[in-house]
This record gives sequence, C-alpha cells and structure tokens, in this order.
Amino acid sequence: MRFVTSALPIVWLLASVAAFFFVFRPQARWAVVATSGRALAVFLVVFLGGGALIAVSRPKAEAPPPRPRLAPAVRALPDPVQVRAHPEKFLILDGVQAFRNKAGDVLLTGGATNVSGLPISDPRLSCRMTKGRAKAGTVSAVAPGTIPPGGKMIFAAINLGQASGAWDSWTCQVSEARAS
Repeated sequence: MRFVTSALPIVWLLASVAAFFFVFRPQARWAVVATSGRALAVFLVVFLGGGALIAVSRPKAEAPPPRPRLAPAVRALPDPVQVRAHPEKFLILDGVQAFRNKAGDVLLTGGATNVSGLPISDPRLSCRMTKGRAKAGTVSAVAPGTIPPGGKMIFAAINLGQASGAWDSWTCQVSEARAS
C-alpha cells in the first residue's frame, strides 16, 4: 500500500501533463481526445479526480501520543498565620520594568505571583530609584486588586509618582499587602 500511495502522485502528474498536451494537439484516432473540448474535459477529470483520489488515499497522519500528565508538584503551603501576619513576603515580583512618562512620573509594569494558600489583595509596590550609586528616592503605590492563591496579577503603567532625582536603575519590592 505504501508503494501505491507514493507512486500515485507521480502517475497523476504524468497523466495530467499528457491530458493537457492533448488539449492543444487533439488526436482524431482516439475518440476521447478527438477535439479540443473533449481533451479539456479529460484533462479536468484527470486533474481534479486524480487530486481527489490522492487526497482520499493518503494514509492518515498518526497523531502524536498524548503527553503524560504529570502530577502537580506537591508543595507545602505556608502556615496561614504567617501569611496573615506578613502577606507581602508571599508575593514574588517578576518582569518588573520602570519607565518615565513625559511628566517625570515613574510608571511600573510587571507581575506579582501569590505563593501562599490565601488570597492577597492591594499590594503596595515600592521602588528605590538610583542613578549610579546616588540615591534618587523611593516611590510607591498600591496595585488595586486581589491575587488568588497560586495566581498572578499583571500590572501595567502603575503611576508611582516622581522620584526626587534623576534615575537610571531601580529595585522594587512589595512593602505591604492584605491577606484575606
């Protein structure tokens, strides 16, 4: 069967070329291609019918085996008492970028992931701005919203206000939050 499915496209191509040839040079000895109109009809039947036959006879591509489902990582969640006492310690910042807008305010984008078993809301993001080794001040703002357990909050363009000096680097952290 593999040989037939491999050879069929080549035979179809050769038959299509031959039928196309008879459209311009009909053969009066053969009734099927005796006129240009009949030859064109034969070409269309061979070309379209052969294409359909190839499409139908192709073996189905085997689907890849399903990926094995991995058991979720068993991780001990922190004690809820500790989470309620210091919820800011259970938020991890990632991809944090600071930008300066036209007014000179610090705009912060990035994400915060909750690694506790309780929802944490309204994290206060604080960033220490510096230029080289010189301090340019600390700015902060609250990112409104609640982060579910194991969830992530994406924040974009949170206005932290103006730094007291010029800055080119920053260090950010979650300074406070509320556990629900």
